[in-house]
Amino acid sequence: MTPCALRRWPALILTAGLLGLTAPWAAVGPASAGTPTGGSTPTGTTGTTGTSGTSTGTSPSTGVQPPVDYELPFACGQQWTGDTRAGHSPSPLALDFTRPRDYGRLVLAAAAGTVVWVADLGSTSYGRYVIIDHGDGYSTLYAHLKSVWVVQGEQIDQGSILGQVGDTGNATGPHLHFEERFDGVDQPAWFHGAAYTPGVALASRNCPDTPVSADRNSDGTDTVGVFRSKARGGAFRFAVTDGTPEVVGFGGGRDVPVTGDWDGDGTTDVGVRRPATRQFLLRGSDGTTTTITLGRRADRPVTGDWDGDGRTDVGVYAPRTGTFRLRDGAGNVTAVQLGGVGDIPVTGDWNADGVTDVGVFDPATATFLLRVGYADGSVSLTTVPFGTSTDLPVTGDWDGDGTTDVGAWDPATATFSLRLTPPTSRSTSAVTTVQFGRPR
Repeated sequence: MTPCALRRWPALILTAGLLGLTAPWAAVGPASAGTPTGGSTPTGTTGTTGTSGTSTGTSPSTGVQPPVDYELPFACGQQWTGDTRAGHSPSPLALDFTRPRDYGRLVLAAAAGTVVWVADLGSTSYGRYVIIDHGDGYSTLYAHLKSVWVVQGEQIDQGSILGQVGDTGNATGPHLHFEERFDGVDQPAWFHGAAYTPGVALASRNCPDTPVSADRNSDGTDTVGVFRSKARGGAFRFAVTDGTPEVVGFGGGRDVPVTGDWDGDGTTDVGVRRPATRQFLLRGSDGTTTTITLGRRADRPVTGDWDGDGRTDVGVYAPRTGTFRLRDGAGNVTAVQLGGVGDIPVTGDWNADGVTDVGVFDPATATFLLRVGYADGSVSLTTVPFGTSTDLPVTGDWDGDGTTDVGAWDPATATFSLRLTPPTSRSTSAVTTVQFGRPR
């Protein structure tokens, strides 16, 4: 086992604490989350406790389960052991997770939230690390990372890849330093609704469903579904009329799901993007798999018929710059700027012209921003308020009229809310709900 080496704080900072002054790591906001030896609060962040600088949650009591549904920050089914010690910094409640051959293993978000801090302290302190704000004063910290695959301000879901296990900073060997916090103060760790006992090997149950949509019977109407992470592989599950889900096994547990009509036969097929290799793996109706490499590891995959040839193409969205890179069937890539770092990309044929357009969902305002490009080069933008800040966006042609509609999936209840009103209308007049998937 290779726990973090003991940090030695500057004498001046320690003296300030003894005199009752505020030490840098006790302040509210990202700077409090473990940057005693360097770093400063980044411009434009709200801190780990919200825009007001104070938490809206209630201070947790020892032994009481936190309101955040934390899962082990590793891939579904992997077994890890977290250890600590009396002198562990910043507190014995911090955990150092290890397992055999752990260097380079993927580190996942323990819960959904906003990336409020990404820093690299070099060979000191936490080294490369990430902080996620889960709301109401709750946050998590992931340190000593080999690499970081997210950007500051990005909205991420539970199970999203943050980076890789490493040995950066003041570490004596590869491991993940992990903290669950309230108002910047370490709390006892909980996973899957149970208090964690240090030194006990635990299998990860960080196996969330991710919403998808597809036209599986070529009738022009999309149905909802989910991609389920499993210990070995992944599986698409689609809602069908007889109540028995259609299950299509494909991809790996940490792949990002995509759907599309890759071969132009009118039926939606399945696929995944593998962030580690930047590859799309697209499974055709005949069972063959096509591989396309595109984008960077931190990019988010999107799909659509960018050139109107009847076949679905692939693309990526870069959260750091708010840029779509859309690859057509001939391999040409077009860049489209839309949205910002906190937005989630969506795609759809918003005006029924046979060409897929792009859009973004802003969780902060629960609003879709839909972009339509026309043959003459003009562009129109439409905003559509729909869903809530904790929903995940999903799009599809719910009524078979040739126009893509918007929707939202609530992870807490596994409920889809599908907006049947044309996306060009700001007024929502028709919504249907479907409960499908596994609640978190």
